[in-house]
Order: sequence, then C-alpha cells, then structure tokens
Amino acid sequence: MDKLFNQLRICTELIEEGSNGNISWLNEFCAAFHTFASKFKLYLPELAPRYDIDGNVKIHVETIFLCFTQVLTCITQLERIINIEENIGEDTRLFTTRSHFLNRIDWCVKRLNASLYQISEEVATSSQVKLEDLSFVELLDMSLDRLETYNEIVAENKEGDNEDATPDQPHDQLYSEVNQIVKHALAFANVALAADEKALREICETVLEECSVFQKNFDALNAGDRKLEALSLQRALYSLETYLNEALLRLILTSLLDVEEISITRLKNMLHHGEAPEVMINKLISDFDMNMDRIQQIGVIAIAFTEDVKTKTIVRSCLASMESLDSCIVPAFQLQTSSNGMQHADVLEHHFIEEIVIFRNVIHEIIDSRALISSYLDMLADSIHIADKNCPKDQLLKIAQMGDILYQHFQLKLNYQELSEDGQRLHQDFVAILRECQAVLELSTQIDPKRIIKRLKILHSVLTKLRDGFGRHEVLGSSCPNGNFSTVLNKTLSYSSRQKSSFARPRKDYILSKTRNIIPSDNESDLISFQLTEVLKIN
Repeated sequence: MDKLFNQLRICTELIEEGSNGNISWLNEFCAAFHTFASKFKLYLPELAPRYDIDGNVKIHVETIFLCFTQVLTCITQLERIINIEENIGEDTRLFTTRSHFLNRIDWCVKRLNASLYQISEEVATSSQVKLEDLSFVELLDMSLDRLETYNEIVAENKEGDNEDATPDQPHDQLYSEVNQIVKHALAFANVALAADEKALREICETVLEECSVFQKNFDALNAGDRKLEALSLQRALYSLETYLNEALLRLILTSLLDVEEISITRLKNMLHHGEAPEVMINKLISDFDMNMDRIQQIGVIAIAFTEDVKTKTIVRSCLASMESLDSCIVPAFQLQTSSNGMQHADVLEHHFIEEIVIFRNVIHEIIDSRALISSYLDMLADSIHIADKNCPKDQLLKIAQMGDILYQHFQLKLNYQELSEDGQRLHQDFVAILRECQAVLELSTQIDPKRIIKRLKILHSVLTKLRDGFGRHEVLGSSCPNGNFSTVLNKTLSYSSRQKSSFARPRKDYILSKTRNIIPSDNESDLISFQLTEVLKIN
C-alpha cells in the first residue's frame, strides 16, 4: 500500500502545477496516474472478492472506482482546454475553467487516499452497516427478507403451540428499516410528477401506519394474528415498490424529453444575449434546476437497481459531473462578457452535453424495454381519452414528442437486438406512425381532431403489438445470448419468492459487458493511452 500512497502524492504535486500546465504537463500527469492505476489493479484480485461481501468495505472500493472515472473525465476536459488555449493564443489561460476540473481531480485524489487508508487499516470491517448507507432496494430486500423469515418462524411456532415465542430479529430494527425506505421514497416524491407525488405520499403514510401497527401489537397478538399483520405490511411495501417503479418510468419519459426542450444550449444563448424578459429567464432556470434534481433522483434509483459495479460507476460519475456543474454553469452563462468567459461557458456546455448523453444511454441500457413501452402506452391512452373531450393540441404534441424517448431507446444496438424479426418490422411501423403524428400536430393549420385521434390510436395499436411481442420472444428463450433475460412487468409478486423490479432488466453479465460501449466514439482521446475500463475490471 505504501507504493500507492507515494504515487498519489506524486499526482497531488502535479495537480498543483496544473494551473499553467501545457500538454507536456498533462502527459506527465496521465503517466503518473496510470502508474497508480496499474499498481492498484494488482490489489484487485485480493480486494474485490473480500470487499464485495462486506457492505461497509465495498463502499470504499466503489468510491475508488468513481474517483478513477471522474479523474479520466476531467483529464479529457483539460485536454480540450489546453487545445483551446493554444488556438486562441499562447499567453491566454482559461484559469477559471482549469480550476474547475483541477479541483475535481484534487478532490478525487484525496478521496482515493482516504479510501485506501480505510481499506489498509480495515477500519470498516469492525463496524456494522449503517441503514443510511443502504439504497432503497437494499433496504426493501432487507425488510421483506426479515418479514419472510418471521413468517416462517411464526408457522413453526404455531405447529409447536408456542405462540409466545418471538423471532430472533427484533421488530424495532424492522421499524428503523421501514423508516429509511420511506425517506428514500419521499425524496423521490419531491421531484416526481404532481399526481405521482400525491400518490407516493399517501402510500408512504400507509406503509408507516402498517409498520406502526405491527410494532405496537407485536407482543399483544398471538402467532397467527402476527402473521396476518406481517402479510399486511408486506403488501404495503410491495405496493410502494410497484408504484415507485411506475412513477419512475413516467418521470424518465418526462425528464429525458425536458432535457431536449429545456436544453442547456437554449439556456446559454438566452443568458448570453439577455434579450428575453427576466421572468422568462428565471422560469427557464427554475425548470432547468428542477429537471436536474429529477435526473439526480433517477440516477440514484438506477444505481440501486443495478448490480454491476461498472454500471453503477458510470451512473455515479455522470451524477457527480452534473452535480459539480450545477453550481457554476448558470453563473458561467451569465458572465459571457469576454472571450475567456465565452470559452469557459463553451467548455462547460460541451461537458454537460457529453454527460447527459452518457447518462441517457446508460439509463436506456438498464431499463426494461417492455416496461418502458407499457408506461408510454398508459400515458398515450390517457391522452387519447382526454382528446375525445377536446384535449389541447400542445398537450397531444408533447405526448407525441415523448415517443422520441422510445425511439432513442431502440437506437441502442443492445436494445434493438432484443427485437425479433417481427418486432423489428413493428419498430419500423412505430417510427413511421410516430413521425406522422408529430408532423400533423406541428402543423399550424387547423386539423380535424378526429384525424389526429385516429393516428394516435394507430400509434397505440402498433406499440401494443411491439410490447406484446417481447413476451412471445422471451418464451422462446432467444431474447438474450445467456438465456437469462425475462421480463418482469405485470407479473404477480409472490410473497414467498420476490420478483425483480420492473424498472431494470435482470440481464446481469449480458448488459454489463455492453456498458463500456455507451460512451460516444467522438469522446475518445488520442492523448490518454490507458483504458480505465481495464483498471476497473474485476476478475
């Protein structure tokens, strides 16, 4: 470990020289960090199996992976900055832009140092897992497993006529776990669509009430009644999970569309020219901030539903990049009064767009295709129903534009390969009718509403066939090379054998082997000679 700490010290010293560094300095830093990464890789066979099992230590390893990815991201941006400086003049330095990325690298190196220290001293091995560190899915699994174990113990006690026996796991711990589950759900509800926010809060209240009743009556009831109380709490937890998944899918469709409509480029241009009314500018900034909060929550839940450390790291890195940009990107757009200010804004804009593209693609990699189609079908059906009662044209246009999210979903090779031959034909029909619906709704001339509704119904019919085709394709066992992909949407949850969430596809190794290809090819750098993906590989 001493060699790793010494190499990090060298990296830190080089970071301090970065404010005026040229391409030679960046090459030197890349070489130093590459040396550290190569040495760290030697420890992975020893660390990975050992710390994957222990939740406390695993968080340090995952932090290291995140820092690796963030350093690589910032190196790419620093290379871009150096190239810009060379083009606009040798004596010109974008100090503000450099500082943004150098500070991020410095933070990552310090976190690497701290995490390595934690591992080397084995501090985390002596402490228990904190509920605050667990994700929504981990907490839900823990609570449901506890209830399931309790039900089995109750059944054994009933057979032995020992109704006063209590389970090994205290019910107070269950109450703490459920409280943390509700905190996660309410954090999501704060950024969910209005109707979903209200419903989620009501379900959370029900979960807390059921848990309180279970805890309060635990000692007063006999074994049979306790089991009924446990089953009632299980149903409430399953209801929360199911609705949160459905709300998440609707939020993804809405937020990814808003990324296009409330674009960073539009915000940058509006703040640069300053010609729009202040009210309009403030609303755009407010809408942009809200959508970023939604993106963060989508990412947090996506991480929770993903088992692979590589996929988790990609999502975490995107969220970290966008969080670091959140506090500085709007001020940068407002200060485009000089050449340096405009270049600074351009670099941050380019960086933001890159991270959004990566984030969008990895979410499409994780998400279950059939579940996404079903969510869109529900929203489309509601719009068609309202359209019969004179729905505003702009609302129908937004729903039609939301279909572009499905189009993007199947633009990824991994998702398109899931389609059977018949499914690929239906996909072509979907694209054709989607474009026709959008074109009709974008016309400025008055169109007979019946013609619009007819096209939307055709779109609904084509998508329904496309979705239903997934079920037939999976039954044949050919939707995944490993043969382990199966949809979970609309399947009845069994209390004795819990199914995976409908948000994420249980693809495991198949999807994870594809995640390294989600970064667009134009992001690749000739400067950086090492591949971080190889550093992160766990054998």
